[in-house]
Amino acid sequence: MAINEHARVRLAIIQKKYGNRLDQGASGSDLPDRRERFNGDFRRILADIIVPAFEAIGDELASSGHAYRIERDVGEQAPSIELHILLRGVPADANNLIRLFSSADAEGDGEVIAEVNVRQTLTELTRFRVLSRITQEVAEQMCVDAIEHIFACNAR
Repeated sequence: MAINEHARVRLAIIQKKYGNRLDQGASGSDLPDRRERFNGDFRRILADIIVPAFEAIGDELASSGHAYRIERDVGEQAPSIELHILLRGVPADANNLIRLFSSADAEGDGEVIAEVNVRQTLTELTRFRVLSRITQEVAEQMCVDAIEHIFACNAR
């Protein structure tokens, strides 16, 4: 069954109007711009949510005699943050940290990977492709879960 001439002309107009944009999206020609926007949004989340959460949790640990240090963009081209946990009774050179970083290897706009590193052993905590899911509550819970892992590994 053939479509009528009016429908055929409309389809041609629609394809011409939107086809180039679809081709650009599929080819990834705007990928660098999208990744830059993603990284910019992630930097804002770091400043507004992650750093305050890390500082509040670090201060809580410090009130119990532990210490912490926060480092930003450590050896990275992309945004990143590390929360180093310095536990009382554990050698100062122990590697106990929580890290979030933007991964350019991810498809699409990008991805934020959260991991915990205890004694040079990395454990991935989670990944975020939708940055709006990184709320204060999520950041705090993720950090507390990672700290429990750090304490458990060091208490052996």
